[in-house]
Amino acid sequence: MLTDRLKAMANQVEQGESVVDIGTDHGYLPMYLVKENISPKVIMADVSKGSLNKAKRNAKEFMPDAKFDFRLGNGLKVIRKGEVDTIIIAGMGGNLITEILGRDMGKAKSAKKLILQPRTAQGRLRAWLIKKGFNISEEQLVKEGKFICEIITATVGEPDEKYKLSEDMDSIKWEMPPWVAKLKTPLAKEFINSKIDRENRILKSMENSKVITESDIQAIKNNISYLEDLLSGEY
Repeated sequence: MLTDRLKAMANQVEQGESVVDIGTDHGYLPMYLVKENISPKVIMADVSKGSLNKAKRNAKEFMPDAKFDFRLGNGLKVIRKGEVDTIIIAGMGGNLITEILGRDMGKAKSAKKLILQPRTAQGRLRAWLIKKGFNISEEQLVKEGKFICEIITATVGEPDEKYKLSEDMDSIKWEMPPWVAKLKTPLAKEFINSKIDRENRILKSMENSKVITESDIQAIKNNISYLEDLLSGEY
């Protein structure tokens, strides 16, 4: 039933934890958590009535005897403070995820953990979490089609020293941090190489432009140097 991406997120949910899946869409992840007797309480939530109806139809078709809690609404407004142990937000941009959490910080911090899978702005999300008093307890890289997905599990608490980067939240060091580069997975090397290829394409396009400054070019060269150091294990 689950893709590797959804399975990796499901594996972050511990036995007996209650869960809300924000932006549940098809509802496959919540259904899995109930089917495998992992979560005694699962809330499927979506701001889109059409998406929530898809989840309802799937639940009725695949698990007609199971009880699910469907809630239509925006972000964390659908839950009460302390109502769930785990908040899952997946498949959205990192900026949108920070907005959802930031609008209801009390609810976000009342959960035991956040399981987040940003499609974009992953670095900005990491920086925001650390700044707002969350610690990154685990990161995973998972292949889905041609994409390498990043899954961030965070908990409330003082961040570990290795996560306290001094760089701006748009820095390449937040986007591709050393702790992700050191993951014991073949995907880490592939992921870094994809970033290097991207930066080289940017550099090539900049060098052919007459309006780009030398400092802009040097910034991209610095990014490439940093990524190459990660790849060689020297950072």
